Amino acid sequence: MTTPGTAELIRLVDDAVSRDSVSETVEAIKGSLCKLIRSSQIELPAEFTEPVDGHYARRLLHINDDLGYSIVVMTWGPGQKTPIHDHSGMWCVEGVWGGSIDVQQYELTEEKAGHFRFEPRNSYEAGVGSAGCLIPPYEYHSISNACGDRPAVSLHIYGGEMKCCSVFVKQPNGSFKRAERQLGYDN
Repeated sequence: MTTPGTAELIRLVDDAVSRDSVSETVEAIKGSLCKLIRSSQIELPAEFTEPVDGHYARRLLHINDDLGYSIVVMTWGPGQKTPIHDHSGMWCVEGVWGGSIDVQQYELTEEKAGHFRFEPRNSYEAGVGSAGCLIPPYEYHSISNACGDRPAVSLHIYGGEMKCCSVFVKQPNGSFKRAERQLGYDN
């Protein structure tokens, strides 16, 4: 679906994925995404910015199988959040289009007999026009709506199509168990 500004975003991502390294790719996307959002050039379809009851919404904006990336719009209703999760080894750039999100990054400190231990690292509130990136193995994080009483909207550009990820469920002893979660798209 192409709306004003998305054609420019797609062109910039097409160019960025041809860089020599993943770090160069994500930095190029991150800088371009921030500029486009801050200039209010990216318009999203109204239905992409509506929250869904019971979970954050994922909506596919664009996919390029030939170049190996996808752009997903996520809408976060009040109180909606993710558990600690990974990106299945996939790089990602996340930019805030509307509202604000809280991002908590984690470092995996131990994996033993199917139990994982994490330590919180960087935590920040990301507002409109800001972006961050994840490059495996530094991919463990959680996201929540920081707005409180209104939706937040973020754009996620992945190095592929993220169809599943690992989520980590806290256990009584403070460790976490991994569970695979299949990911789909909302209408």
